[in-house]
Amino acid sequence: MKQYLEPEELHVGSRAWKEHTNSFEKETTPAGISRHYTNPEPLSISDYIFYGQMFQATMYGRTIEALRFRKNDPRDDCQGALIWMYNDCWGEIGWTPIDYYLRRKPSYYWIRNANAPVKAIVRRRGKHLVTRVVNDALKQMKVTVHYGWMRVDGSNLRMKSEAIRIDANGMVEIGKEAIASPKVLNPREWIYAAYLAREDTNQSPSVWLLTPYRELDIPKPDIRVTVRGRNIQLISSTYCHGVHFRDNGKRVFSDNYFDLLPGVSKSITCLAPKVPGRVRFHAVT
Repeated sequence: MKQYLEPEELHVGSRAWKEHTNSFEKETTPAGISRHYTNPEPLSISDYIFYGQMFQATMYGRTIEALRFRKNDPRDDCQGALIWMYNDCWGEIGWTPIDYYLRRKPSYYWIRNANAPVKAIVRRRGKHLVTRVVNDALKQMKVTVHYGWMRVDGSNLRMKSEAIRIDANGMVEIGKEAIASPKVLNPREWIYAAYLAREDTNQSPSVWLLTPYRELDIPKPDIRVTVRGRNIQLISSTYCHGVHFRDNGKRVFSDNYFDLLPGVSKSITCLAPKVPGRVRFHAVT
């Protein structure tokens, strides 16, 4: 913010602040922060920017998933979307995933993961959660899909696994499951997720929440990091949202700002010339 605004403009009431954070647009950013993460009023400038960027990231990622989910849909076909606001001179919480100084925002990674050529996606259809796998590659793929319910504390997993073949430029619907009553599955304690198990596919999960993230009963983050050369492996016993390395928007790792499912490991690669001396990841809390 200090690179974009004058010292006297560094407060949420200034006109410049409102223009650079889109707050003139029906107060979208503070409304999104309040809905998904926390009360925006007492936040510091850095925390406001962080939560605003996370809201932008999840909005873009899940919107793109919603469009791709309809690939070859028999009733409402949709073959994808075009993004016109890739990089411009707006400020830190502007619409773009990369800012004027080529710094990557959290939305950069959520957009890229949502656009993985082969992707498992969960969406709600009426009273059911439907899992599909879309394949934008020009060759047939064989993948294993893991999908189902899991407690956010990792104490109970109700997952299914299925090996499938998916045609080139195709879509396969794995199945659907009724959304359980709150009396059966506490929406604060359970999520529904789907992900692929294949080395050459993006394993970023598609997660469906029954309640906003801020209302989940998530224990203290438990992220274990193992470094082997340029490979970084992460795993957590609990669900962790927005796991990130504080890279100040630089190109340090192959992925950042991602979700970790309980007991499901994730591998990323260091892209920087040198692996940071202390590799520490944080989750959104």
